[in-house]
Amino acid sequence: MLRILLLFVFFYTTSIACGGGFWPDDYQFRFLHKRNFEFANITGDLTSSRVYNDLIYEYNDEIKKQNIKEWKAQFGNSYSEKEIEDIIYKNKELSKIKNEEIRDYIDFLEYQKPYISSWKSYYSRFGYKGKKIDLSKVPSMVNEALLEVDKVKNNYLKLRYFFIALRLSHYNNLDNTLQIYEKYKYLLKNSNSIVKDWIQGLYAGILIKKGEVVKGVYEFTKLFGEDKYNWHLAYYNFKYIKTDEQWNKLLSMAKNKEEKIKFYTIRALNVKANVLEELKNITKIDKNSKFFDLLLFRTLLNSQDFFDISMPFYYDSKVVKNYEPFISYLKSIKRDNMYMVDLTLAYFNFYQKNIDASKKYLNKAYKEVSGDDIHELNALKYIIYLNNLTKIDEKTENEIGTKLEKLMLQPCNKNSLHKYTFYKIKDIYKKQNNELKYFLSKNIDYTNVNAINLEKYNELKALENKTNKTILEKYMIKKIFSSSYFERYLKLAYTNILMNNLMFEEALKRVKKTTKKEDKLEFNIFNNYIVGNNRVHSEKKYTLYETIKKLIDIQNNLKKNPNSTMDNYLYATALYNLSYWGNSNILTTVYRSNYYFKEKDNELKKINLSIKHFKKALKTAKNKEFKSKIVYMLAKSELALYYINNAKVVNYNSTKVHETKRAYSWNISSTYENYIIKGYGKFFDDLKNKYQDTNYYKELLKECGYLNYYHDTVEDIKRVNTQIKNSLNKIELLKSIENDTKLKRKNDLNKYNQIYFYNLFRNIKLSKSNVTYYNNIAYYLNKKRKNNEAIYILEKIVNKYPNRVVALYNLGDAYYDIYNMDMARKYYKKYVALMKKLKKENNIPKKVLSRVQSW
Repeated sequence: MLRILLLFVFFYTTSIACGGGFWPDDYQFRFLHKRNFEFANITGDLTSSRVYNDLIYEYNDEIKKQNIKEWKAQFGNSYSEKEIEDIIYKNKELSKIKNEEIRDYIDFLEYQKPYISSWKSYYSRFGYKGKKIDLSKVPSMVNEALLEVDKVKNNYLKLRYFFIALRLSHYNNLDNTLQIYEKYKYLLKNSNSIVKDWIQGLYAGILIKKGEVVKGVYEFTKLFGEDKYNWHLAYYNFKYIKTDEQWNKLLSMAKNKEEKIKFYTIRALNVKANVLEELKNITKIDKNSKFFDLLLFRTLLNSQDFFDISMPFYYDSKVVKNYEPFISYLKSIKRDNMYMVDLTLAYFNFYQKNIDASKKYLNKAYKEVSGDDIHELNALKYIIYLNNLTKIDEKTENEIGTKLEKLMLQPCNKNSLHKYTFYKIKDIYKKQNNELKYFLSKNIDYTNVNAINLEKYNELKALENKTNKTILEKYMIKKIFSSSYFERYLKLAYTNILMNNLMFEEALKRVKKTTKKEDKLEFNIFNNYIVGNNRVHSEKKYTLYETIKKLIDIQNNLKKNPNSTMDNYLYATALYNLSYWGNSNILTTVYRSNYYFKEKDNELKKINLSIKHFKKALKTAKNKEFKSKIVYMLAKSELALYYINNAKVVNYNSTKVHETKRAYSWNISSTYENYIIKGYGKFFDDLKNKYQDTNYYKELLKECGYLNYYHDTVEDIKRVNTQIKNSLNKIELLKSIENDTKLKRKNDLNKYNQIYFYNLFRNIKLSKSNVTYYNNIAYYLNKKRKNNEAIYILEKIVNKYPNRVVALYNLGDAYYDIYNMDMARKYYKKYVALMKKLKKENNIPKKVLSRVQSW
């Protein structure tokens, strides 16, 4: 029916086998066609808010369309659908209505609206459209509607007045709802109006409200069919059957085999149902029932979570399901049409790694296929092929490309087949150390220009210009460059790439010489300010051409005079400002994130060069104020160096990037602790010790509050160090800390921060005699969610004792708990390898194996 097709165009279904082919999101693959069964194409829990809300939204939208069509026919096609929507749903343009009976009905329809609303109690107290409603009027309104049923000549209006009366009575808990239904149900005979389904739903709900639960549920099941509009109500009201007694009574009410099968089917739709048992129940009644196909298809569709990619952050690997019970049962089934059975057996055997059996049932299904169904068989055949690949050479690339191009011509499953191909082959390319093909496979649909560095750019252009491309290479290039946006911005990005690699002469060749005001750069890369994080608009503005030209001139000057104070200072300042932390990183990257930087090596190169040239400038500078400015820039460069070296590698938009963690914040627990502990801070110390009498330093203290935080942290370290030194027995101190971390709450452990343990290791050196104490302290800290402190201690342990199994295990847990999956995996893998070496693999916790395998 067209109505069912329209209902599910947006919501997971279609009435033709091929569907739209757009099942999945980025972490799912679905290779089946959509079926024209109730709930067939919806996976998971049907009572979830996501499913229910979307379904109701689409149902209401479709009902509105059908209702407008019915009214259009009543008006003799005199009005457009837009005009009818204004009349019926917006209560506008009523003067157009010439038929008095219809006009009276529409007026009454508008009048009764607030009385059937879930807000009616609110409207009775505070008003509806500026006027309070009187709920005591409902009985008289019901009578008025029933009088119209008897009075109007138009049978269409009679049915609608009947519905209004029944709904008013039901929604307001009147006693006469069943009497109204019994008296006027004759109007339902020979009616094809959507109102008939509405009334059936009301009647079923009335029975349940009156205590006739089983009968009400039975009446709701009458809506479960392709020719019904509100068939979802059959499932959502089946929840009232809660006992075996109610279930047996419902079965006894079935008038035929079809109704009994329908009951088993609706019960099987529950997410907790034993679908296999319900399939057996249906088979006993009618092995060829269409509802058998519905349940089997839903089971097969749900099983395709086998292909889902684990989400990249918090989740362990998905649970591996056992499909053997289904396989055993389905092998015994003999039906007139075995296609769905054989398709399911082909997939379930594939999941169980019974590849020969999977191919056997796939070939059987091919013999039973008709029409578009062949496309989902082609999909499975291709999936089996991809999963058998262990290496990829030119011949294989031509095979994959040929198969993929054919699959892209079929109308179904294209999106999933395309994405699954590159999901499977990317890891093979990675194992073969083919970084370009790995990169292209991983980013085939979302190639971010910002993810392309100089090496990737050159490799990509070389592949684009390659004369004898394989069929898969042609497919890749076509897909990558299919977006004119990507190709245009890649050309623009090349200048940024050159700048990021400090290839200024090459960049200059690509930049047009211009003096237009609108082409002037916002910031001057040769300037350094204290305020505004150095992002102060320059009074003297340069174009990009002028900026690059000046950089090249400075480089040439330094070749002639390497010790030039000002050239070293200007060059170092420019390099810093072209880094991620400078004021002009827009010149070296396409898109600057506030949290991530792209290329670690290039950032290190810029910062290390800036430090080198700042030091040269400092060595030859004479003026103390200028020296303090240089030392401040050295401190900022050193801070950037800390960010780079301590950044966490993460995936962002399918690209590996580096996530920064600030050394300072307004949270006292994180003020420069790790920065100082890691050995940084020399230039901040020099500023205070050597230049505190300069005006520049005094201005720094006013503008840069984090300097005070740094010096406060230094004082904390000295204070804690003195406390530990003055402690009595060192072993007793470790025992005391172990006891505290074991027994006290997290809030009572504030003094045990990284500063404390930094000083503890300085005073009590790690040794074989105390390593157990340190390990236990770290373990208890991790349990109290003081993960940074735990990690600090455990890394000290594994650096000195790399074969200490328990420390590797605990370190993996600590990193996992702060969602640093790369580091967690690193230490889990070391732990697993060591346990296997010690022949203790049976003692490895399942969670560790799961976490290692899931990434």
